[in-house]
Amino acid sequence: MRNKINRFIINLGLIVFGITTAFSGMLIQVKYHMGNHGNISINDFAFGINYNGWSVIHKISIVILSLLMFYHICKHWKWYKAVISKRLFSKNRQVLIFSVLFILVAITGLTPWFIDLLNGDEIQRKVFIEIHDKLAIFLSIFLVLHIIKRLKWYQTTFENIKSKK
Repeated sequence: MRNKINRFIINLGLIVFGITTAFSGMLIQVKYHMGNHGNISINDFAFGINYNGWSVIHKISIVILSLLMFYHICKHWKWYKAVISKRLFSKNRQVLIFSVLFILVAITGLTPWFIDLLNGDEIQRKVFIEIHDKLAIFLSIFLVLHIIKRLKWYQTTFENIKSKK
């Protein structure tokens, strides 16, 4: 039972922080980046929070989501190995694309942080951010599909946990 509760909490955390990351990222992109030509109005508020606040929310949720994803992938490592070794790509296309997209979005999102920390080239940093933003749109779609496909598991697991208490 404890393992089931742990899996449920991790998966629920993935949903909460996945949605928080996607929402804050999309909001930053639409509200502050699009059409501003580099002149971000950091004092404009969206839902009572300014640019810096949304950036902090986005970064914190990214870190928590990444830790949860690392744990989640480790827990499912046998599944990944089986899919790859048995070449079961077509049956698991959605999850594999979702996984690869997550890794690409993480790399293209973290690279600008490192460029900034190392006082690197600003144009190169912005190129990575643009790639990150575009890939994140597709990742968000796959996130929603992944959640929808597993709604029954969430409902059943929640009911099982609730009935055991």
